[in-house]
Amino acid sequence: MRQTKFPALIATPRLELRKHVPELAETMFRYVDQDRDRLRVFLPWVDTTKSVDDETAYIKMTSAGWEKGTFFDYGLFERKSGTYMGNIGVHNIAWAHDRCELGYWILGEFEGKGFVSEAVEALEKVCFALGFHRVEIRCASCNPRSAGVPRRLGYSLDGTLRENCIELGSYRDTLVFGKLNGSGAPK
Repeated sequence: MRQTKFPALIATPRLELRKHVPELAETMFRYVDQDRDRLRVFLPWVDTTKSVDDETAYIKMTSAGWEKGTFFDYGLFERKSGTYMGNIGVHNIAWAHDRCELGYWILGEFEGKGFVSEAVEALEKVCFALGFHRVEIRCASCNPRSAGVPRRLGYSLDGTLRENCIELGSYRDTLVFGKLNGSGAPK
């Protein structure tokens, strides 16, 4: 598969997935900071995000990844109100193997409303339209909400990576979900 760029904006009936802009750094930090205790249980980067400058550096890193075609990260916004709710992105891209991984997080106040499932479904459609054959979602085995997203969207649980990460001082398992495009031969 030929390396390509993702669209800067993806819209769904309730959401907009927008490429990060530097002006979002302060809001991103404030949201991470207010939900830090909940987020840090499953996301190792939360403890190293200590300031607006850290978020600014993250946005710069995602912009560089966008230009190189190695990482496409979006802010997740409610379409009607324009409220920022979290992030979703395409990571661990293997262009030569037509494979990528989706990752996401959302603030607790927006959890359980189907926003993440809607965003994943939209981003997955873009991935398949661009020529990816396999899309993966990986999450901690102790995170049933995150694991519920790929299950609802028809992903297969391909396996469990036993004790492959250390988080908060303990080993944890990672669930690996996959979905195939089903189009057949490589492009």
